[in-house]
Amino acid sequence: MRIPYPVSRDEAVELCLAALATGTAYGFSPNHDPDLMVCDSSFAQNANGDLHMWRDWGLVEAHFSRWRAGDPWSCDFFMVQAHRMRKPPKWKALRRELERAGHEVATDDLRTADQENFRVLAANTGVVVATERAMKIHLPAAPFPHRPTSRSGAGDPPIREVATSGPGEWPAWLDRLNPATGDWAWLFGHLHALHRDVPDQRPAWTEFGLWLFEQARERAVWPAEEWAWHWSRFVLERPGAVPVGVVARECLPLLPMNPAELAGLPSGWRAITPDQVRRSRVTAALLRCAFEDVPPPPQPVAALAELLTFADRMGVIPGWRMRT
Repeated sequence: MRIPYPVSRDEAVELCLAALATGTAYGFSPNHDPDLMVCDSSFAQNANGDLHMWRDWGLVEAHFSRWRAGDPWSCDFFMVQAHRMRKPPKWKALRRELERAGHEVATDDLRTADQENFRVLAANTGVVVATERAMKIHLPAAPFPHRPTSRSGAGDPPIREVATSGPGEWPAWLDRLNPATGDWAWLFGHLHALHRDVPDQRPAWTEFGLWLFEQARERAVWPAEEWAWHWSRFVLERPGAVPVGVVARECLPLLPMNPAELAGLPSGWRAITPDQVRRSRVTAALLRCAFEDVPPPPQPVAALAELLTFADRMGVIPGWRMRT
């Protein structure tokens, strides 16, 4: 990632706008191959134990995680640390520019006495505002919005107890729970914690999670491409959960944009429409899953060949590419 640091104030403000509008920083997104982010640039690398790491370029940070020491890093989100500017940009001015370009901005429920949170819907990006200025901009790898849940705790009975009770008990439990759309992320969040904190029972957590995902699909909890992304991240983090090639076969038919549409994406955040941002973000996320599933060669999914060449040459948002 070649980052011109330090940057002028005008350049920093433009960085904030592009990040909010497209979910990218200097043309890079969290769905990049992490190794591409370290080319031709200097950065500070920090770690919190063996499972969490972040790279700091000054105004931009990239945050990574993994399940076990020695596993490849996976980028979870970027953070534009606008508060490090001598005078962070005023949120009203940023919002006015975004809305002029057709972007819808919503208020997040999360707020405190001294700060507010807003989200740019097409890019699924967030901003923390304090003293009327944009302090932090969050660029998640996830292209889909977080849906809040009213549930708290680990469930009744706890997810841990349900998951180990055996498949015969699961359908009645789920019927009693009758989860709303936002509750499904809550369920998988608890499974994520169990997978991390109780590794000796990972096969049980994985079996239960795969069953839950099939129930979510049958109940049409999410649109097909959103289900495919959540499911793909789950199985890719659990090698062996499904045969190689299955993730690519799930994701590729659901790509919202084809190579011709991707090639036609304009450069510059003001030129790309919110709908193009949304569809290209989903395409990038699903392509990332497909590439992680089937690192070439071999090439069990023929449709990857054209997309792989295209992604390496051009990318799904200008500047995005994935190394072979």
